Amino acid sequence: MRLHNELSNDSRYSDIHNRSRSGITRVDNRSDQSPATLSTARAMATHAGASGRDRSRWAVKLWWAMAITAASWWLIANVASAQQYETFKLDPAYEAFKDPKEASKLERAVMQLKTAKDLSKVEASAPGMSKFYLENYIPWKITQRENLPEISSTIEGLLKDVDGAQRIGSAGTRTLLAGTFLGMKKIAEGNYMPAARINAINALSRLNAKPLDLANGRPPLPLSYSYPILYKLYTDEKESDGIRAAALHGIHSYVRLAFPVMKADEKTALVAEMNKLLAAEPPKSRDAKAHAYLQRFAVDILNILRAPNDASLGTQLISISTAEDNPDLIALYSAAKLGSFETGLQGKVEDPSAVTKQWSVRAFNALQSELDRFEAQTRPRPAQSQPPNPIDFLRKAKPKKPQPIAATRRSRTSSDMGMGRGMGMDSGYSPEMSMDMEMGMEMGMGRGMGMERGMGMEMGMEMGYGMQMMANPQPPEVNLSRRKIDFVFQQLLQGATGSAKGTPEENPAGLLAAVPENVRPEVQAWVDSILLVSEALNDEKLDTLELWLEALELQRPALGDLAGIEVERIEEDDTIQDNSLPMFPGMGMRRANNEEELPGGGGLPGGGLPGAP
Repeated sequence: MRLHNELSNDSRYSDIHNRSRSGITRVDNRSDQSPATLSTARAMATHAGASGRDRSRWAVKLWWAMAITAASWWLIANVASAQQYETFKLDPAYEAFKDPKEASKLERAVMQLKTAKDLSKVEASAPGMSKFYLENYIPWKITQRENLPEISSTIEGLLKDVDGAQRIGSAGTRTLLAGTFLGMKKIAEGNYMPAARINAINALSRLNAKPLDLANGRPPLPLSYSYPILYKLYTDEKESDGIRAAALHGIHSYVRLAFPVMKADEKTALVAEMNKLLAAEPPKSRDAKAHAYLQRFAVDILNILRAPNDASLGTQLISISTAEDNPDLIALYSAAKLGSFETGLQGKVEDPSAVTKQWSVRAFNALQSELDRFEAQTRPRPAQSQPPNPIDFLRKAKPKKPQPIAATRRSRTSSDMGMGRGMGMDSGYSPEMSMDMEMGMEMGMGRGMGMERGMGMEMGMEMGYGMQMMANPQPPEVNLSRRKIDFVFQQLLQGATGSAKGTPEENPAGLLAAVPENVRPEVQAWVDSILLVSEALNDEKLDTLELWLEALELQRPALGDLAGIEVERIEEDDTIQDNSLPMFPGMGMRRANNEEELPGGGGLPGGGLPGAP
């Protein structure tokens, strides 16, 4: 292949630029700091000597100890900074291209190749300048510390140029692809800044031999030369976690698109490495959640490469999702991936209660964590209401001006559009149309319909035509909390039924497919219980933080029962207390049965009313 020849031959051209080292200029301040430290110590010692020799000696010892400590920290800092990374060197003959004005000539050459339909019509120097730009200038640029903020944008620009050339079928596509690959390969495998290496690794994983074909529905085909580099970087345990994680991310992207064309030995070696990662404990230098994040890539890769009837990964996912010590990041993810299994797991789970119980613990902990998080927050004090100003009662109320009818927000549910569809409206219904419709109704009622008929039509709109009241907007803290809990429920339902909505398909999947047929009703009962909790928490009436927290508290017992956790139930008080005060004196008092129960011993003053018989 021509591309392979270019990649192999051109790599020798740039090896001479990869041997030289450059150090970071280090400023040594010991000569400036030591005299000041000694003079200060002597001055303090002399000052202390005025109060006695013993005190002077202790002061001198103290200051010498402080000086030694400061010197020690200074040495440690220099040792840490001594681990210097290389910077890519340009040949002295091309030093002039460090000037941005001269570098723009290289960029113009790349643009010529990107849009060229015939290489014979571009400048003769364009291919050579583009090759130098991609294989030497770009590696030099992204390894300079002062260019650190521009690394990502620089790499993105290269990838866009290659992709654009591939999409239009440019004659310079091979030169651009080969040059970008060789330049990124040098940085990814070299001893350069981690930021530059990680961006180069990301670029290698995104280079495609064939671009995305939307017309024929074909996904892009990754460049096969990138995979050996990514695999080598990931399997090298001497590399830092950042480099290995970037390489694993690139392998994940590569496998998703190129697994049909991968070699058998590549698949076998990769499956072994992913099983090793999935079963490994996090190293001492790696956080448990970071390790769980890497394991998610292993789950995806193994799921892509597994045979249809291979149940080994399914049993692993069940074990990972039910292990108490595993973080939710990998446990819930494994539970969700179990939902992709339809065959191969039959009869692997005899007793589903052990699985559903551990999954219920995950759901309960998610709900409890939200309650604890809100409880830990300092809530703002409610503003004290001020008494009304007495002068306001003496002022005359100004007549209110009629307000224009505002357009109502279009609801996402189909039931809210019942009126629009019933009246012949198409899917192009808009708020402006709603405003016109409301104004037209107002004018019609005002001209000849009458008040009673207008009121009847208004009620018909609300009750007979399917129009619903708009729900109150949800506070952002409630929305975010609900999304977090919903995501936990969706992953568990996905693992149980194969559907995030908890509605199993015709062919059972996930946990339903792993249990015997006579035990499936038990799994379905657990799914129904989770759906009831989810439905209660997704009530649109929970539009305040107080109502949301109350709903969380009310659902704790239900999840606690599923998880086997004792939860104190909240008993609702249904009694109605009438604490209303009487509106007028004497109203609301018990009626007297006889005159002796009346105040004053009974009877009216003077024996009765004046003039009464």
